[in-house]
Amino acid sequence: MASPRAQPSYTKVVHNATYPAINPRLPALASTGKVVVITGASGGIGRATAASFAVSRPKALILLGRRPDELAKTAELARSADGAAADLVIETHAVDLRDSPALRAVLDGVVKALGAIDVLVHCAGVLAPVQPLVEADPATFLKGYEMTVVGTLAIGQAVILANRGRESSAAASGEQQITFLNLTTAGILFPPFPGMGAYASSKLAAVKLLEALAAENRHVRLVHVHPGFLRTAMSAELAKTTKLPFEYDDLSLPSDFLVWAASPEADFLRGKIVYAAWDVDELKARSKEIVGSPKRPGSGELWLGFQGFPRYIGENLLPGR
Repeated sequence: MASPRAQPSYTKVVHNATYPAINPRLPALASTGKVVVITGASGGIGRATAASFAVSRPKALILLGRRPDELAKTAELARSADGAAADLVIETHAVDLRDSPALRAVLDGVVKALGAIDVLVHCAGVLAPVQPLVEADPATFLKGYEMTVVGTLAIGQAVILANRGRESSAAASGEQQITFLNLTTAGILFPPFPGMGAYASSKLAAVKLLEALAAENRHVRLVHVHPGFLRTAMSAELAKTTKLPFEYDDLSLPSDFLVWAASPEADFLRGKIVYAAWDVDELKARSKEIVGSPKRPGSGELWLGFQGFPRYIGENLLPGR
């Protein structure tokens, strides 16, 4: 089901529920043979994402979170998802993303047992205190950065290095592509929202950090996804102090979108920022506009840039300027 919205959108059609083009059961979206790692899998969007990927029939789902009991519930939901393979391997690992040595040990073990990690869906997040920055306790402020920025770096490192360390013929032929889907917020793109400075700035820092990580590791296909304003434990906490414009209650829209974003159909979104509510057929139709031209620095769309820049290279006016 699609519905018009009186809010900014890149596509004319904006969805508020899942739809056929992002159905994880589609052969074109299959993750057959792939090892998929999901952070923040203890609940919310991470839990829904596990169920959606289970339907796409991967080789294995590796669920990371900090609450073992909730991870077990997510595993059961994924295993019982309609269409999930009976032989689907599901592992749960209770680990804090800020504990880099523990995280490395977990993922090194995954790669040793199951082979290279193909997809990383980074759903883990933490909500910094919602308050004016002038009132913020710098120590508490930095705790949000530890999870959102340091934790993001740690999971990115752990996956890349675990794959790099595997001993196989595949390693000799070059590093295998990793699709890294990073959940972010539209708050990094729009004017400041009072009380959200700590959260939005940490999310922006994570985006720039991952841009650099992907530039240094060309086999990493990075896509940033804004899932929408959802009813999750984090948003429930935020709703105590802020009136939120919830867009939809069914988490299957963003979770199914993430399966599509990990598929070859979405290869053109490398390095881009997209909303889960945007229509994928319209996105595919604009793939050339989104990618841009390698001959025109700053061309392309859906990325963080500097409006109006560049205009000249040396003294030469760029085409289209």
